Amino acid sequence: MKELGGIIPILATPFTEQGELDKEGFLRLVEESIRDGVHGLAMFGLGSEYYKLTDVERSCLTNLLVRQAKGRVPVIISITHHAQHVAVRQAHEAVSRGADTLMIMPPFFLGPSEDTIMRHIETIAEEVEAPLIVQYAPLQTGKIICPESFANLHRAHPNVTHVKVDMVPSGSTITALDQASGGSLRSIVGYMGLHLPDDKARGVAGCAPSGSLGRAFVQLWNMLCQGGDEGWTFHQQLLPLLNFMMQSVEMLIACEKLLLVRRGIISSAYCREPAFHLDSFQLAELERHAKKLTLVLPE
Repeated sequence: MKELGGIIPILATPFTEQGELDKEGFLRLVEESIRDGVHGLAMFGLGSEYYKLTDVERSCLTNLLVRQAKGRVPVIISITHHAQHVAVRQAHEAVSRGADTLMIMPPFFLGPSEDTIMRHIETIAEEVEAPLIVQYAPLQTGKIICPESFANLHRAHPNVTHVKVDMVPSGSTITALDQASGGSLRSIVGYMGLHLPDDKARGVAGCAPSGSLGRAFVQLWNMLCQGGDEGWTFHQQLLPLLNFMMQSVEMLIACEKLLLVRRGIISSAYCREPAFHLDSFQLAELERHAKKLTLVLPE
């Protein structure tokens, strides 16, 4: 498997208007993302509403994703359970179903210590041979972890290959992780790539935006890889929409589904409650931003 990097969208979970899984819509989302030229596909991040899915639904979506991807791009499955015993079981199941890489969300409920969090990740790393990405989202989890702790984890368990940095600004953390590990532990940024030009200049391996903007982010990534000012200029064109969407996680999810409906990929923007509902002013603002990006966000 080639080294993980580039644009790796966190896929949304489409639902019907009755709140059931929209399997056909999900398959269309996978296929359209691959057509957009993405470099990988990830499922069960915060943008997937993982916290609103049953175990059976997780298994179903994992199977659908692996089957539809057909090895064309790497499949990354997030392991999100707080119980170490269950998280290990989730990891084994994901690998057995065909996941290429696992992304570990460290436990945060009720404030576990850093030692407990690291042991949780170490146990999964010892149990599976698949490459692991550790998600670092201090704003959402309330846990601050120093770069040296991640570097030590990587040295002890080489299959811990990446840290997904979900914070803004992200640049200093990317540099600190690189320095602490001697450049062997790579970073991927989330947060809709709000500072991606700076992050790319610092050597970030990839970005995990939402799926509706996959085409735009592939174009942006290619420009940034080529160097020069073109990528920075294009990012400035995207930034108003990105800032609008990233006002909260639930608002991001709501906007993402509306954009996917706009693109004709899914049929409903339904989000399981509790959910964020855009008012008439916000809906108009989302449409205004989208119309400015018709070349990379086609109707």
